[in-house]
Amino acid sequence: MQVKAFRNRTALHLALFLAALFSAIVAGGFMAGIDVLDTRFTRIGGSWFPVPTRLRLAELAAGLPFALTFVGILLGHELGHYFAARRHRVPVSLPYFIPFPPYFSLVGTLGAFIRIRGLIPRRSVLFDIGVAGPAVSFLLSLPVLVIGLRLSEVLAGNQGGLYPFLVYFLTEPVWIGSSALLHAAAVLAVPGFENGSAVLLHPLAFAGWLGIFVTALNLLPLGQLDGGHILYALAGRRQRAAAQAFLLLMVPLGFIWWGWWLWGGVVLLIGRGRVAHPHLASEDEPLGRGRTILAWASFALLLLSFSPAPLRL
Repeated sequence: MQVKAFRNRTALHLALFLAALFSAIVAGGFMAGIDVLDTRFTRIGGSWFPVPTRLRLAELAAGLPFALTFVGILLGHELGHYFAARRHRVPVSLPYFIPFPPYFSLVGTLGAFIRIRGLIPRRSVLFDIGVAGPAVSFLLSLPVLVIGLRLSEVLAGNQGGLYPFLVYFLTEPVWIGSSALLHAAAVLAVPGFENGSAVLLHPLAFAGWLGIFVTALNLLPLGQLDGGHILYALAGRRQRAAAQAFLLLMVPLGFIWWGWWLWGGVVLLIGRGRVAHPHLASEDEPLGRGRTILAWASFALLLLSFSPAPLRL
């Protein structure tokens, strides 16, 4: 019975991964200006809903550059956690991907997560598991971002302002706000980029930016997020005060971008209304110099990647 249950779970993980990959391929097609599902909008109960009418198999390849890159970054992030947990012999699930229609999520997925199925004994173990995912996703995302920016183009006569980058989903523009890291990468990699420029991002650049953006979201020092794990391993129960302060900061940030309210609500839902990290069985072990430096480096990455206004639809 245990073998059968294991096989069933493996099949579920694979099915969710393939569904998220397919949905991301459709989203990548949108970025290339191709609707591979020949969508028609139907009015149901006073609202319009997208209805796919057929699958254009010959044009699926248009969405592959974005989908393979972005889903690969998400997979790398979760496998970082997975293998760190396995290294410390902490029971852990394979990644669960969350497919979502690209008409509503833009990128075809709401991300992925793993489940820790056992107790985390020490602060060093908590830190290693927490930091492994962001480290892998950042190391994968940064070169993809730079390569994609080299394939992007400055739009003549357009002023970027607060949102200097954009992608198109079919005919609809999605404007992207800058961060210190994205601005520096654009200065180095986009010919002709300067303050005030507007840049049309290649799908690879958008996938790289998304990878860094998702990494930054996970590094927020809240509850069960990676940043919450890292800060609790570093500072113990003082993590609670930092988490509460950042949660309060998300209230005014939400007036700039409503997604901060949504993300704060998701964190509270996952934590059952709490942003403090659960206690560990043993909390007396010092984290060590190497891990402490890496913890501060991860929060420096959060600051460099942070944008108060990341998206405008």
